[in-house]
Amino acid sequence: MADNAEIFPRFRDEAGRARYLAAYDDALAAWPIPYTVIEAATRFGPAHVVASGPADGPPLVLLPSLAAGAVVWRLNVAGLARVFRTYAVDVIGQPGKTAAVRRLRDRADYTGWLSDVMGSLNLARASIVGCSFGGFLAANQALAAPDHVRGVVLISPVGVFASQRLKLFYLMRVKATAARLARRLSARRSGPSHAGTRAGAVIAAPRDLSWARLMAVTMAERPKLSVISPPVFGAAQLAAIRAPTLLLIGEREQLYAPEVMLALARRRMPGLQTEIVPDADHIAAMAQPDDVNDRITRFLGTA
Repeated sequence: MADNAEIFPRFRDEAGRARYLAAYDDALAAWPIPYTVIEAATRFGPAHVVASGPADGPPLVLLPSLAAGAVVWRLNVAGLARVFRTYAVDVIGQPGKTAAVRRLRDRADYTGWLSDVMGSLNLARASIVGCSFGGFLAANQALAAPDHVRGVVLISPVGVFASQRLKLFYLMRVKATAARLARRLSARRSGPSHAGTRAGAVIAAPRDLSWARLMAVTMAERPKLSVISPPVFGAAQLAAIRAPTLLLIGEREQLYAPEVMLALARRRMPGLQTEIVPDADHIAAMAQPDDVNDRITRFLGTA
């Protein structure tokens, strides 16, 4: 086991880590249906997974946006679990209860980690839904482990189809949004890039206040992460993704122009299904949970 200096997320002190974990536990306590916490064994150490829904339901792995943690799916899980056995995963190297014992170096590290997670959960084949950075991970897994991925839903992915400079996005967009959120709560490039990054906040005030409080603590504590910049996939890589894939983008997405990105993605990945989610921002599944749940269920039911 690596010493604490090499474990990610790395908090500045134990008090900060304790504050984060308390906020995480509060958010998880608001999970709307019965759940089981599973520590899935991986080559990097145990991964924290929140499992819900019928044990014999088709498996659905849920991967969150950057720094959001598994609990970002709280508003979706009750609807999805009517059909699926859901596995909401804390992504390695990011805030949550999954620890990375060394830095993540490249796409292959993520593939190995997620393959280990699915193997530990006895998921020979599963569908994957990923938001933002989780969307990159979902597409990456479908490319690298095609025999184990049944269907994919990408919600406003970063990388994959066009570059968005993830680190700049994280520092200037997500942190700024969380800072505004914290104030509200306390008061009460490589590859194709012509999809066009737009100015302004990416994430509107979230509907889930338990998750919002967790994000406020996350940004106040500023844990050090281990994360790579999601690459843009080449045409041959996109063509090699065999799993039926749905791309969802909220109509109020501000990381890129939604219609422009959808058109670019369709050109680069023939056969891709694309849809706009009305009145939704970057985390469309939180902004419009019933709508997004319905789109996920209908698509994966035919995948």
